[in-house]
Amino acid sequence: MEHAGARTVHASPSGERLTIEALAARSGTTRERIEDLVRRRVLTSAADDSFVEGDVHRVRLVDAFEEAGIPLEALVAATDRGRVTFAYYPELHQPAGRPSDRSYDEFRSALPPAGISLEQLFAAFGLAEPAGSSHLAIEDERFIATLVEALDAVGQPDLAARLVRVFGESLRRASEATLDVYAEAATKHEPMAPLPLEEQYERLFVPWARLARMIPALASWLAAQHLSRVIDASSVNSTEAILEEERLIEHRTGPEPAIAFFDLTGFTTFAERRGDEAAAAMALRLADVAREISTRHGGRVVKLLGDGVLLRFADSASAVRALLDLLEAAEENGLPPGHAGIHQGPVITRNGDVFGRTVNLAARVGDAAPSGRLHVTAAVAAALDGLDGAAYDVAAAGTEALQGIGFVETFRVTRAR
Repeated sequence: MEHAGARTVHASPSGERLTIEALAARSGTTRERIEDLVRRRVLTSAADDSFVEGDVHRVRLVDAFEEAGIPLEALVAATDRGRVTFAYYPELHQPAGRPSDRSYDEFRSALPPAGISLEQLFAAFGLAEPAGSSHLAIEDERFIATLVEALDAVGQPDLAARLVRVFGESLRRASEATLDVYAEAATKHEPMAPLPLEEQYERLFVPWARLARMIPALASWLAAQHLSRVIDASSVNSTEAILEEERLIEHRTGPEPAIAFFDLTGFTTFAERRGDEAAAAMALRLADVAREISTRHGGRVVKLLGDGVLLRFADSASAVRALLDLLEAAEENGLPPGHAGIHQGPVITRNGDVFGRTVNLAARVGDAAPSGRLHVTAAVAAALDGLDGAAYDVAAAGTEALQGIGFVETFRVTRAR
């Protein structure tokens, strides 16, 4: 969501018009919901009662806010006050595309067995794996299925996943840099191997050549995916801040998840010394270890972030148990030591990813934690005291000046002696 501006609704890049039924279907909602959003002036239909394709993004974003406990009334009030607008948000995204008739679980089950799983592939992408009940765009299904086939034909899934990871990480950074430039502008008004021998040609060269030809398409697809996610993060963060500033939302009640960040220490130096491929292999190893440990504690890996991993848990005690295990497991699995941070609070979920101030705070607390340590916020420390306090030693770590957030009291958590 952008800051205040005209409420003009612009056509999507494809120029396709949608009926109210088509918009509801693509957004995963009902006709009644679309009609309500029109009445509240979140959406605007044309004279023939049609909608632009970009309205799919508007509906999904509003739904994500409401699922996180931010009422539609607060968003509408902020719009009426001229503080935020939905008008330009879809123009930042690629067209949503026609959704598949089958769920993501059904799509995954329909794929033939391969040496790389979709879970591993999305870890290499650096993207959150979609929820099982969600529906991918038809074009995304087609691309992922073709990519899995190409990767499997190579016969070396670890090496192929490493290649994908190199592109995923570089494109994530490029996407974030794009938003950084936008934000700044807004405030200012191994050598190539020889050709293989004849007997190796069909077995080795042809599959890798096919995969190499897919790299431009992979780069384009990943760039669109990462850019959409950093746009969502920017939109959610700025909107939450405005709604709190205008006192349009209060503290949200109900069960709140715990968000954790784990980062490897010295990863940048390692990458510079050993190269991107070795760094990608290490990042994928971290993803495997984090996935095993988080699953054991009832959590999940949301996505891999270069030298770190973002995880989500149902409560603070589960997150603390998992992150302490992960700190110990890093060295046991040949990884550099790590440092971690946890915060518990409301999050906004979209396409399997998590956004909002809770996520940002957990990341900053983790950044500030020294190597080998787990630091948490006061909310997590209080939750531990109520849930599983006897199992841990919780000590004040001081007040940290966290980038983009301000001064925050943090606590060091270790296992009880």
